Amino acid sequence: MTAFHLGVSTSGHDPALAIVDDNGAVRFAEATERFVQDKRAWGIAPDHVPHLESALAQVGFDAARDTLAVGTSWAGVKAELGKAPQDALLPARDTLWMQGLQGQLHATAGRSLLRLGLADAPPDPMRFDHHLCHAVAAAWFAPVDDAVCIVLDGEGEVGALSVFDMRARRLTRRFRSWGPGSLGTFYGWLTGLCGFDWRKGEEWKVMGLAAFGQVIPELAEVMRGMVAVDRGRLRFADPETLRRATDRCQPHVRRPADPVEAAADLAATGQAVYAALADQVIADCLDGDERLPLILSGGCALNSSHNGTIRDRFALPALHVPPCPADDGNAIGAALLAYMRTKGCDAVPRGDGSPYLGSTVAIRMLDKLRVSARGLAVRDMGDGSARAVADCLVQGRIVGVMRGRAEFGPRALGNRSILAAPQVSGMKDRLNAEVKGREAYRPFAPVVRLADTSAWFECAQPSPYMSVTLPWHASRRDMVPATVHADGTGRLQTVKRDTASWMVDLLDACEDLCGIPVVLNTSFNIMGKPIVHSVEDAVAMLMTSGLDAILVEDMLVEKPGAAA
Repeated sequence: MTAFHLGVSTSGHDPALAIVDDNGAVRFAEATERFVQDKRAWGIAPDHVPHLESALAQVGFDAARDTLAVGTSWAGVKAELGKAPQDALLPARDTLWMQGLQGQLHATAGRSLLRLGLADAPPDPMRFDHHLCHAVAAAWFAPVDDAVCIVLDGEGEVGALSVFDMRARRLTRRFRSWGPGSLGTFYGWLTGLCGFDWRKGEEWKVMGLAAFGQVIPELAEVMRGMVAVDRGRLRFADPETLRRATDRCQPHVRRPADPVEAAADLAATGQAVYAALADQVIADCLDGDERLPLILSGGCALNSSHNGTIRDRFALPALHVPPCPADDGNAIGAALLAYMRTKGCDAVPRGDGSPYLGSTVAIRMLDKLRVSARGLAVRDMGDGSARAVADCLVQGRIVGVMRGRAEFGPRALGNRSILAAPQVSGMKDRLNAEVKGREAYRPFAPVVRLADTSAWFECAQPSPYMSVTLPWHASRRDMVPATVHADGTGRLQTVKRDTASWMVDLLDACEDLCGIPVVLNTSFNIMGKPIVHSVEDAVAMLMTSGLDAILVEDMLVEKPGAAA
C-alpha cells in the first residue's frame, strides 16, 4: 500500500494538481490549463475529474490498495475575512469575482474523489496557509538546507508578502505583511496602463516592452509614492494619495488605438519602480546578512528581468527561484504539507530539481501517428533524434519538440518547446509572425550548457528554469541575434546532462554542425493558448502555423517537401 497525497491549487486562477508519495517525492504535477487547453483555466476545479484520473494512472495509483489524502493551497476563504476590496488600482469587481472563484474551489476541493469512486463521503481536506505553500514548493526545488525565503505575491491570506527562515530544511515564518500593499497588484495595474490584460497573464509583455523605453523620472517618483516598504512590509499609500497618483499617470496610458511602442517608456518606468521596491524588501529581509542563499517565490518571482540583478547586487552565494513560483506551484506545496502532516515531520523533503513532472506522451497516439499522418513525412530517429533536430535547425527550419514528461510551470524547458537556430537571419521576426502570432518586440530565450554560461553571459549564474535574465557579452551578441533582446539581455535556460541530457546532446550537435552551442527556445503554443498537451495539439499546430516539423518522442514529423 502507498499513501499518496494530492495537493490542489484553489486560488480560482491557475489551478493545478500535484501528487506526492509516502517517501515525500513529487510524483506528478501539472497545471489544469494544459489538460483542458484553456489559458489560466479561470474557475476550473484543480481536481478536474478526467485530469485527476489521468494523473493517478500515471503514478500507478491502485484504488484497491492505495490511499489518497487531499491538501489545499489556502487555509480559508478570502471573502469571509469581511474586508472591503481595495479598488484604487484594480477594480473591486475583479477582486469580488476572484474571491467568489476562490471560495467555490476551496469548498469543493477533493469532491472529484467521489466521482472516481475513491471516497464515499465528501473528503475533509487538510487546509494550508497560502504563502507557506509557496515557500514549501520553492524549498523542495532548492538544493540547499539553509536559506532565507521571501514570498512576493499578489495576495495571501492577509497580505502579499511573507518571509521565512529555513534551517536544516525547516521553515519558520519570520513575519508577514498584514495591510493592503502588493507588488503583484502594482504590476497588474501597470499591465493595464500599458494596454495589456493581467487576467490573461500579460505581465510578461510589460517586462519585454520595458527594454525599448526610457524611465520617466517624474512619473517614477509618482509611482514610487504609491507603495511604502516598512521593515520589509508592504503597504499602499492612503486612498487619496493613490487617487492623485493614478490621475497623474493617466496621460501616459496607452489607448486601444495606440501602437504597442507608445507604452515603452511607461513599461520601463513601472519596471524600474517595481525593481526598486522589490530591492528594498529584499534588503530589509536580509538585513545586511547575505551569507545565506535566497529563495524567491510567489507570482512576482516570475519577473526574470529583476531576478537577474539580485544575486550580484546583494552579493548572495546563490539565488533559487522554482520553475513554478506562482499559484499553480502551490499544488506541490499543499501536497508536500499534507505528506509532512501525515508523517509528523517538519523538514521539507529535498527534490532532485527536475521540473519534468507532468504528463507523458500517449503511446497509443504515437502508434496512430506512424500509420495515419497523411501527407506528412514520418521518420523514427531513435537515438539520433537530437542530431536530426540539430540538422533541421542549422538549415533554418523551426521544430516543435514534444518528448518525455511535460515541464511544470509556465515556461517551456525543452520537453514542450519550439526550437530554432538563433544565428539564422530574420528568425525572431519569422517566429513571431508565422508561428507564435505575437507582437514583434517579444524576446526569445536562449539555451546554453551550464558550463558555457560565463562564456556567453555577464553575471553568469545557473538558470535551469529560465528564472533570470542576464546581459550577453557584447562580443557574442551578433552571433545569436534572435535571442538578444533590445537591452542586450537574454532570459536564459542553463542545462546539464544529469537533468536535461537530450538538450545537451542537441547543443553538442549544433556546435559540431555550425560552431554555436546555443539554441532558441520558446513555448510550444500560439499566443493566447496554453502549451500543447496532446499529440493532437502538436500536430494541429504543425499544420496551422509556420512550423516546419515536430519531434514527438523520437519521431520526426515533417511537412510535405520539408524532409531532407
